[in-house]
Amino acid sequence: MAEKGEQKTATAAPILQNDDQAEGTVFMSKDEAHLASLGYKQEFRRHLGMFESWAATFQSMNTITGIPVLFGWIMYTGGPTSAFANWTMVGGFSCLVALSLAEIAAALPTAGGIYFWSYSLGGEKWGPFLAWMTGWWNFIGRWPRACWVCVVPGVQQGSTNFLLCAIEIAYPNAEIVSKGWFAWLLTAIGMFVAMAPNVISQRVLRLYFRFATLSFFTLFLLYWIWFPIAAAKRGHFQSADGVFKHFYNGINIGEQKQASDAYTWVIGVLFGAWVFFGYDASAHLAEETHNASAVVAKGMWTSTLSGWVLSVPTVVVVLFCMQDFDSIISATYTNNWAEYMVQLIGPRGAIAIFSILWIDSTCCTAACFLSAQRVTFAISRDGILPGSKIFRRLSRNKMPVNAAYLVCALSIAITCAVIGSTVAFSAITATATIATNFSYLFPILARHTVGRTTFKPAEWNLGRFSLPIGIVAGTYILFLFSVLLLPQLYPVTAETLNYAPICIGIVTTISLVGWFLPFGLGGRYWFTGPKRTIDQADSRDTGEKVSA
Repeated sequence: MAEKGEQKTATAAPILQNDDQAEGTVFMSKDEAHLASLGYKQEFRRHLGMFESWAATFQSMNTITGIPVLFGWIMYTGGPTSAFANWTMVGGFSCLVALSLAEIAAALPTAGGIYFWSYSLGGEKWGPFLAWMTGWWNFIGRWPRACWVCVVPGVQQGSTNFLLCAIEIAYPNAEIVSKGWFAWLLTAIGMFVAMAPNVISQRVLRLYFRFATLSFFTLFLLYWIWFPIAAAKRGHFQSADGVFKHFYNGINIGEQKQASDAYTWVIGVLFGAWVFFGYDASAHLAEETHNASAVVAKGMWTSTLSGWVLSVPTVVVVLFCMQDFDSIISATYTNNWAEYMVQLIGPRGAIAIFSILWIDSTCCTAACFLSAQRVTFAISRDGILPGSKIFRRLSRNKMPVNAAYLVCALSIAITCAVIGSTVAFSAITATATIATNFSYLFPILARHTVGRTTFKPAEWNLGRFSLPIGIVAGTYILFLFSVLLLPQLYPVTAETLNYAPICIGIVTTISLVGWFLPFGLGGRYWFTGPKRTIDQADSRDTGEKVSA
């Protein structure tokens, strides 16, 4: 019996098992036939729809918890003016990136996402190399939000910081808050919570998406209702000039001003960049989604657009309700958002908000975990990872459980860096943002260069706007890549150095060396791209030519 929410399509096509006989005819749905034409047999259950596709990317970004994560940081990296302008700009360009990727996702709806797209668009000559590079960049980028091995622990560490702030407010003299092992323990516990909906069943996964969306809008309403009421009771709102013309350069911590105001402004893009990515989360659910070609594409761009539209005015509300700017930038909390809320709604109110923030942010981790898990499954299915046969296995409920265990173990291991050095962990999370965003460039570039003549748009496509949107999206990604490699504090010392370029160099070196190794060891000798898991004769959709 079909699980609740499962739909039976009327467009099922008969697929013959061989060329000579019609006996033993197998019926495939339109989604299954499309997936088979891409070389994969249906292994997941297709119980997800438009809401889950939208929620996957929407929760992966989670703008409502993204605002406080770097709020204290942006206050001394440009101040309120930079916060509003950079958030608005980054969100707008992100919508264009989402549109470019959505067009590709509509034509190539597989769990591998951008890794598979790069191969398909690159063709026989460039496909394997592009898939190899994209797979490594996206795999490394997503694991600490695996989006997707550096993002997952990065997001959950942000969740832990919310809890630590609540403890700091409730118990100002608690020494345990400053212990690295305590932060690691809380993060590890949160990681297991985030893993849970991704290993039990799709029914639980659907319930998770609904709960996560509820927690998001709970915070959204609290920001919009409680904050203005509290500011009105205190008799203080920021003026328009205090929000839109208040620029502050606080990244010069030495005696001399080494970083200009313009430089500080540019660095501030990280405020929005840490939130607006993960557009491909919907794509990683493609093999579990009904009518995937249309639904996944719509899920990607509508979630990004709705996140941007909802968050920009929310940032404005937050900035107008700010009480004492100087106290916020000089506060000593784990996250200076704590000072903002204590001033505005008092200690008890701040603790309540931080508790909800931890819940919602952990839901965000779960969405990022989902992407990391599906990416791990997809590249294991193609034999890229050591132990691929283990990590590509599905549970009785058709969930990639072993891939989840790998993501969880690596994420917790990476989080150990916070025990000894917050600088090291910051470098890892910065690397996650850079690597994941840069991995999006590969399929967009391939779509309009080596793949421009072979790409077959789906029914949902950008038409004549595809190229100009792709150019703008690609230029934005390159800009973001360059900016996030720059130092964020001056003077540059061992404590203030941005270690992301070093981490990026390591990732690039590993992937390139792994490709060019001699004596038949390098990927160029044996990696030919995604592996077919269905016979050519069994992958024919009636009336359609099957691509290899």
